[in-house]
Amino acid sequence: MRDDLWLRCRACRSVYRDIAPDKFAQLHSDAGEDPRFCESLVETLGHQPASQSWDHLALPGNSVLEIGPGTGHLLAAAHRAGRCVTAVEASEMHRRFIRDTWGIGSVYGDVSELPRGLLFDAIIAINVVEHVYDIAAFFRFVAGVLAPNGVFFISTPNAASLEATVLRAWWSMCKEIDHVSFPTPEGMARASQAAGLRAERVWSSELPLEFPISILVAARDWTQVRLRSASAPGDAHASGSFPENGHRSSTARLARFYALSGRFDPTSRLLASLGRAGTIKAHLRRQSDGVVQPAIEAPMVT
Repeated sequence: MRDDLWLRCRACRSVYRDIAPDKFAQLHSDAGEDPRFCESLVETLGHQPASQSWDHLALPGNSVLEIGPGTGHLLAAAHRAGRCVTAVEASEMHRRFIRDTWGIGSVYGDVSELPRGLLFDAIIAINVVEHVYDIAAFFRFVAGVLAPNGVFFISTPNAASLEATVLRAWWSMCKEIDHVSFPTPEGMARASQAAGLRAERVWSSELPLEFPISILVAARDWTQVRLRSASAPGDAHASGSFPENGHRSSTARLARFYALSGRFDPTSRLLASLGRAGTIKAHLRRQSDGVVQPAIEAPMVT
């Protein structure tokens, strides 16, 4: 695929990309201004808030901070449910979409722009950790703005998943140009504990047929690279490249497929029960008697 180096932590088995901070920051900026991501989500979700997903989360309290809301469908659902919502979104394109589509103005470009002294009853980060360069700083920031007894919900690709273990660098999650961090359940628990958060629940889940689809996608990518390398042997690296975000354009088709195939797939439920499913999720809580100092520091890109 690419000549990137991915490193696995010996202690917790989490996976990190070996990349310089300045290079990652540029890649992350470029990815945030790719219009295909926004377009594919709107094609899938339409222009209605994700109320069902919000109700399923059942998060407590009145004030909500979503980090990396993307198109803001979940944020809009929380707002419609009467919550006081705030967001941090690095992409100017997405911030503009949220303001124009949902009428939510409390959307900031960086955590350092949040008004000082704000505390939130619930914080959400879905598909965010994989874009975070400094995991420790990220968790310290969350702990610093989470109200006593508040809940932090997190969802991110699982480095302990079967597809990550089998496919390694051919795992589709490694194709995204600004993916740098994939925790395991143990890594998630360690990071939360170090930040002063208690892991109430850490679990994994995945979409129907996600593992066999991941195998097929990896086989397709491997075949394409081999064919291109054979046709241009003098430039193997260039011939091995392919659209980094190409899978995003098929989001709507995949959503329809998953909706139909869920009832026929036993593998996703089995892998989830073993903690080896493709996504890791967690409910982390700040202790009511805990003292956590706010931390907003670099480098932390979300």
